[in-house]
Amino acid sequence: MTNAGRTDEIEEKVMYSILQKRPKRADIYWFVHVNILNEPYKKEYKVTEIIKDDLFRIDFNLGFREPTKINLMFKEVLTDMVKNGEVDVTSRYESLNKNNILGDFKFVLSEKFLSNDSDMLWHEKIIMNTYFFIKKFSLSEGNAFGLDSSSVKIEQFPLVLHAPEKIYLTRIK
Repeated sequence: MTNAGRTDEIEEKVMYSILQKRPKRADIYWFVHVNILNEPYKKEYKVTEIIKDDLFRIDFNLGFREPTKINLMFKEVLTDMVKNGEVDVTSRYESLNKNNILGDFKFVLSEKFLSNDSDMLWHEKIIMNTYFFIKKFSLSEGNAFGLDSSSVKIEQFPLVLHAPEKIYLTRIK
């Protein structure tokens, strides 16, 4: 899931998730973005192929009264794309491919946490701690988008505010 509004942008947390934390191997990467519109009843989507057969972006444009059942909508988009010959979702592993076994899907959601490396003033700490305390009681992104909990992975992404100055250490021999 991505918050980037433009198709030519990729968020830092998405790149961090794919390449840095625990590098992800996938046959196909899907960036899914949801736009909630000012119209009450609208359900449409747009697919952008970023890298042929490897990287796609799906933009869902949903009316504010439409349920956000992204899990079901994503499956419908895939079915449509497979039917049109735009994508092959059978596993690329030879042993699975010869039996026409479909690849599995995992929605990766990134949650920010306040890094201990942040060098903040006392009032900034209070504000940020209050924000994260309230966030604990709010609706999770997975539930808000109607994602099946068995296909969701939540990753923690460090939020560093006011990176500390360089720490000079002296080595002891």
